[in-house]
Amino acid sequence: MHLFVVIIVTLLYFVVSRCPNYCSGHGKCQLNDVCQCEVGWGADSDISDYKSHDCSKRICKSGKSWANLPDFSGNAHSTLAECSGIGICNRTTGLCNCPDNYFGNSCERKGCPNKCSGHGLCYSMSQLAHLSSSYPLVNATFSYQLDSNSSNTWDSDRLYGCVCDSSWAVGFQSGETQEAEWFGADCSLRHCPSADNPRTTNVETDCHNITASGTNIAGDIGNLCQVDCANQGICNYKTGECQCFKNFYGVYCNISDSLAGKVSNGQTIEMIEESITVIESLKGQYVG
Repeated sequence: MHLFVVIIVTLLYFVVSRCPNYCSGHGKCQLNDVCQCEVGWGADSDISDYKSHDCSKRICKSGKSWANLPDFSGNAHSTLAECSGIGICNRTTGLCNCPDNYFGNSCERKGCPNKCSGHGLCYSMSQLAHLSSSYPLVNATFSYQLDSNSSNTWDSDRLYGCVCDSSWAVGFQSGETQEAEWFGADCSLRHCPSADNPRTTNVETDCHNITASGTNIAGDIGNLCQVDCANQGICNYKTGECQCFKNFYGVYCNISDSLAGKVSNGQTIEMIEESITVIESLKGQYVG
């Protein structure tokens, strides 16, 4: 008898129910002929400007909107939006199609430009704040923690930046250089070999007591300045190679015509080679 009643009630449900497409199997039909969709298919808790009445279309993950108006308290980026308001939801799969360089289930993160061109490491804003290598010219680290109610740190775990590689140490200590080898937002640019200008008596690469640009810190004894191409050439920052000015040569452009062939004490390579030839001939005479 109990089974009979259940069957009758079930049949009455489908006969009386007039919900569109029987809620597509992803919801329950209410007595007012309105579907109560499941989460991810248009539930009341789902965040989306698009919800199908028959629960037939998927809803994608939501995240803090990349662009929205601040509230009366001056806070922004706290409003949730499907695909973070930057991606397009695939209604069949329920997955966000993110624009280039955006990633995450809801396109909630923006990656490093050009993946740091293979010449750097990519970190989030909060990670960068704790890395000493992010501040080689400050000698300090900071805290940049996520606060969902702050318009200042909303990007703590969402924006990413590059820390560029360098084959030489960067900093203010002895033997360190105040500029890194690779630079630029995507680490795609490369400094040329550094050397002193052969036409001056100054040592341009000496950064002792020289304050780095953008800081108030000066270099210690032995600290180095980066002088591309000895100031006697133009650096091709794409290749990291020097194009020397007329009458200057070498990888560093620090050899001039007046210095070419000079060894020491005013002697030239040709003079030394001639002396070696004479000595060898004399040796031959004594040996014979």
